Amino acid sequence: MNKAVWISMLVLSSAMIIPSQAQEAPPRGGPGADGQRGERPNDGQGRNGDGRGRNGDGRGGRGNIDADANLVNAEENLQALIAEREISPIDVEDLDLPGITDAKAQLGKQLFFAKNLGGENSSACVSCHHPTLGGGDNLSLSVGVDAVNELDISSHDLLGLGRFNDNDANNLPAVPRNAPTVFNLGLNNRRMFWDGRVERRRNQGILTPDSPLSEDGDRLADPNLPAGATLAAAQARFPVTSVEEMRGDFASGSDNQDLRAQLTTRFDNSDGDYVSNWPALFAQAYGDTNVTFDRIADALGEYERSMVFIDNPWQAYLNGDSDALTDQQKAGALVFFRSRRDGGAGCAGCHRGDTFSGGRHNLVAFPQFGPGKGNASTTDTPHDFGRENITGDIEDRMHFRPPTLLNIAVTGPYGHTGAFQTLEEVVDHYSNPRESINTLFAAQGNEAFVDGEAPFCQLPQIVDLMQKNNQTCESLYPDAYANSIAAVEHLEAARNDEVEASGALRGSPNLSPEVVAQVVAFLNALTDPCVENRDCLAPWIVDESNEAEFPDNNPLIAHDRDNNAL
Repeated sequence: MNKAVWISMLVLSSAMIIPSQAQEAPPRGGPGADGQRGERPNDGQGRNGDGRGRNGDGRGGRGNIDADANLVNAEENLQALIAEREISPIDVEDLDLPGITDAKAQLGKQLFFAKNLGGENSSACVSCHHPTLGGGDNLSLSVGVDAVNELDISSHDLLGLGRFNDNDANNLPAVPRNAPTVFNLGLNNRRMFWDGRVERRRNQGILTPDSPLSEDGDRLADPNLPAGATLAAAQARFPVTSVEEMRGDFASGSDNQDLRAQLTTRFDNSDGDYVSNWPALFAQAYGDTNVTFDRIADALGEYERSMVFIDNPWQAYLNGDSDALTDQQKAGALVFFRSRRDGGAGCAGCHRGDTFSGGRHNLVAFPQFGPGKGNASTTDTPHDFGRENITGDIEDRMHFRPPTLLNIAVTGPYGHTGAFQTLEEVVDHYSNPRESINTLFAAQGNEAFVDGEAPFCQLPQIVDLMQKNNQTCESLYPDAYANSIAAVEHLEAARNDEVEASGALRGSPNLSPEVVAQVVAFLNALTDPCVENRDCLAPWIVDESNEAEFPDNNPLIAHDRDNNAL
């Protein structure tokens, strides 16, 4: 069934089964961690509106959660919690999301797979965000330009494992962060990227890395954005400017706007080396053959906004199907939504609202490895300071935006560096970050890699790098453990009020393996079956079956390391 039809049916069923909620949808921010505090209108992000205040989050202590007790009356208790929190199915009706068959989304689809949008004609948006790879790339850290295979042969169309960076002695990936999924990007109208560097602020417009600064040093609205630009379109303007992701050495002396103008000539037939059918597609989408980068970004954004995959068991349960969740998943939902004060894990304090994400940034001390990103005052650092890079505020050090948990089961590896392979590892980390880091790096007595069986060394991308270069795990990233412990120490200092960090993870309950399994079972209930079905994803993919229709001769026709089509 066409995905747009599925979504329409979901919205319709929501209106029929829960009419009072359909008539008056709750604020997009969703309830806070304690389910009682109010919200600011529209964003639900205020200090008094997110359930994260010191008097409202139940952070008082650490206790064990009884897995067996969670299963007792799980259905009744979950229904009561849903009623109390006024949790309702996702309603996309007011978001004006396009379908994949819309002309702009179709143009965006072709652009998403266009290698000519990359400065060196070698990488495309899809290089790091393929639909069959969970809307990401299945790598811990992405490889953009200069991609080669394990034989060091240029291999731009090979995506996922087996894709290496040719511009490094050990083929280490140059992109410093894990590629977030593009699935359900249209449900996010607040902030994009791990550090929120593209964000919409109420009464201020959209702020981006191109934003000028006020006299006080605050970012202002990006003057380059056309009126009415979506957040997705704003985000789409920046991967092409990244040297590591898509730009390479192209137009190295040009600013972002000039770079975009030069890329545009590859699509408007003004450059004799790039004659194509692109203007005709722009005419279908916009009514005339005028090709501008504003339109390129808008079309890319519309393609991404069409990727709505929310038809999951949790939504079916909210729509009245009590059998859509197993008892274990219901128990996991209780742990997820309940505050620590009420015997839960308080997960919904950060992963909030119907997208299970959030507009805030949080310090949770996830592992640090890969290229550092410093901050405004530090240009050479092994650490990624996250949100501080954008705000310049030390209180934001190592804070990152919580990703959406919708379809989380297919979007691993996890964390801003992709250091965790499994959801179990992620949930365990919240219980005891220091122990989690020590386990990840097989550390004893502050010395890592003591037994050679570190889970970090078993990350598939790390395994590939070790084998390809005949290197040990610790020689590839010798400072990974020290940098990760530094993140833990920063979190611990915030917990002890030794440093200011408004979004720091406070004390979490000790979760037994049985309780962790319950939470993970619930997280698996957030998976839309379409994202695991190649035929269902086909409308969003350019492959050999529709390569002949591509507007130029340089599409990215993706395959895996075994040359199987993606």
